[in-house]
Amino acid sequence: MVHETMMPVNGIQVCVETFGEATEAPLLLLAGDASPMDRWDDEFCRRLAAGNRFVIRYDHRDTGRSTSYPAGAHAYSGADLMDDAVGVLDALRVPAAHLVGFALGGALAQRIAVHHPSRVLSLTLIATSADTQGADPAPVPVGGPVPVVAGAVTGGVRTVEAAALPDPADPDTLLPDALLPGTPSPGPLLPGPLLPGPLLPGPLLPGASLPGVALPVLDGGPDPAPAGTDWSDRRAAVAGIVAELRDQGGPFTPDEPQLRRLAERIFDRSADLAATRLNHRLAGYGPPVRDLLGAIETPTVVLHGTLDRRFPAEHPRELARRIPGARLVWLDGIGHELPPRAVWNQVLTEILDLAA
Repeated sequence: MVHETMMPVNGIQVCVETFGEATEAPLLLLAGDASPMDRWDDEFCRRLAAGNRFVIRYDHRDTGRSTSYPAGAHAYSGADLMDDAVGVLDALRVPAAHLVGFALGGALAQRIAVHHPSRVLSLTLIATSADTQGADPAPVPVGGPVPVVAGAVTGGVRTVEAAALPDPADPDTLLPDALLPGTPSPGPLLPGPLLPGPLLPGPLLPGASLPGVALPVLDGGPDPAPAGTDWSDRRAAVAGIVAELRDQGGPFTPDEPQLRRLAERIFDRSADLAATRLNHRLAGYGPPVRDLLGAIETPTVVLHGTLDRRFPAEHPRELARRIPGARLVWLDGIGHELPPRAVWNQVLTEILDLAA
């Protein structure tokens, strides 16, 4: 069963949609920067619900059909966005839920786990980072996920236990047994073997930093759109969204017709895209919680694309190190994007197993 409704949350109206039966284990999806719930693919949500979950997605304030504000006149902060997520659970009378957050949604999920631990059953953090605002983290050594070549990737997922991160100087420790040449990938995914790829020394992931360079600081809001985009014009806005999604993605990003359908849906459900984008950037992520992540006790998995240029490899490593017991799972050939169909099987398994 799929049901969409407007609900009063923290003095505003929030558009909420649910999949599955309310008697199943609740799972809350938190979208990224300036993104409505449409970014979570309908079929992806249905498959989660088919795994005996009561799936909840919603439009952040200032996105989709939720309450909107004039550009530059937003009356909220990143902390309010967190409170909205908790408020959605309150409105649905859900005492606690499994949280799955992408980008900004992952940052909000971390904040909820720190400030409202009793409301969180598990954490799945996708394409996000430890909250580094105002922080000066220690340098992160080179190493980690195996670099991939976009034209040669056939799809796959690599897993590293954060509690026992390998020595980057020892290439034998970088690949689990399941990823050695001649061994099938942890699928089923796309046809073909998982390419083991070159090991160190070798090229860094796009955007990865060198030793001695601190983590970049998170900023609020989406990546810059093509210069001069008129977000009030449907054709221009759709083209701008498609260009962003393609730029942030990888070889498995959906084709242009599918991206265009998504962009059209986002535009048609939005009150003012220009205001959405500006206001979310101004709202930011709220006060830092990076140094509080060690208090999180809930089961956590960090899913991160090897081609993510917005949050390069040191970000998920730092995040997985700071949350006790967190596992880090690399998604080969995936950019800064919600997981495309090429890795749905593995991603759904990770989410549902964690939420079991």
